[in-house]
Amino acid sequence: METQNIPIEHVNYPKELKKIKQPPQELYVVGNLQLLQNPKIAIIGSRNCTTYGKKMALNFAKKLSERGYTIVSGMAKGIDYYAHMGGVLGKGKTIAVLPCGLGTIDSSDGQTLYQEIIQQGGLVVSEYTEEIGEEKEHFIARNRIVAGMVKGVLVIEGDYRSGTTITARLAKQNAIPVFCIPGNLDSGKSYTPNVLIKQGNFLVTSEQDIIDRIQNQKQEVKQREPKIQFEEDIERQYKQCVKKEEEKEKPQYAIYQYMTQEAVDIETLHHRSNMAIDEINYEVTMLTIEGYIQELPGKQYRRI
Repeated sequence: METQNIPIEHVNYPKELKKIKQPPQELYVVGNLQLLQNPKIAIIGSRNCTTYGKKMALNFAKKLSERGYTIVSGMAKGIDYYAHMGGVLGKGKTIAVLPCGLGTIDSSDGQTLYQEIIQQGGLVVSEYTEEIGEEKEHFIARNRIVAGMVKGVLVIEGDYRSGTTITARLAKQNAIPVFCIPGNLDSGKSYTPNVLIKQGNFLVTSEQDIIDRIQNQKQEVKQREPKIQFEEDIERQYKQCVKKEEEKEKPQYAIYQYMTQEAVDIETLHHRSNMAIDEINYEVTMLTIEGYIQELPGKQYRRI
C-alpha cells in the first residue's frame, strides 16, 4: 500500500491536531485514511509492562474500539503493542504514530505489527519522510502527536520519569482529559498513573467512565458499582483474526510457497519445487496478474 501525504490544510488532517503548539505541517500515512476523522483515544504506558497492565490495555482498547473509538498509540513494545491489538478487534480500529519515517522500522516485531495494523484496516502515521530514522528527540515529538490528535489519553502503567508522564503533561497542556487505571502500590509500574490520579486526573474503572467524561455526561457514583468483566483471551482473538486474514489473502498457487521477497528466476523455482517449467510459468503469470508477485528485470520475481 502506498504512502499518502496529508498537509495541514488537507480535508483529512485531524482537526484536533491543528490546535496544538507546533502541529506537524504534513503527515505521511499508510492505511485507512478515514480513521483520522474518527473519535480517537490514546492508550499509553510502560514498555516493560506487567501482566496486569497487558490485561488492562487489551481489554480497554477492545471495549473502546467496539464502541467506535479509534485507539492511538506509539507502536512500541508493552502497553502500546497490546493497545493496538485490542483496537484492531473492534470497529474503531487503531492508529500507530511513529518516531521515524515509514521506511525505517528496524525490528522484525515492529515490521510484523506494522503490516498487521494495515491489513486489519488500521493506519500508520509519521511526520517524517520515509528515510528518516529514530532519534531521541523524535520520541517526544511523536508523543505530542499522540496526545494532540485524541479526545482523551488513557494511562496504563508507567515508571518514574517515563515517557508516559511527558505524554500526559502534553495532553493537559492542550486541555485533553487524562484518564488513569489505578495500579498496585507494590509495583514501580504503577507510579505514573497513581501520581496522576493524586494530581486530579480521572481515575477510571471501565470504558464507560471515559466515554461519559468525553461526551460531557454527568457521572454519578453508584452505591454499588457493577463488577467489571475482563476478557482473558483477547490476545488469542487477535492472533486468530490475523491468521484468518492471512489465509484469506494467500493465493491458491503451489509455486507461491517457494517464493519470498528475495528475487528468484524460473530455474531456481524449478529446483525448489520440482514442478514442471510450463506449470511454473503459468502460475507465475497468474500471480503477477493478481498482484501477489512482482516481475523484475531479467525475468526475476519476488513476493509483494
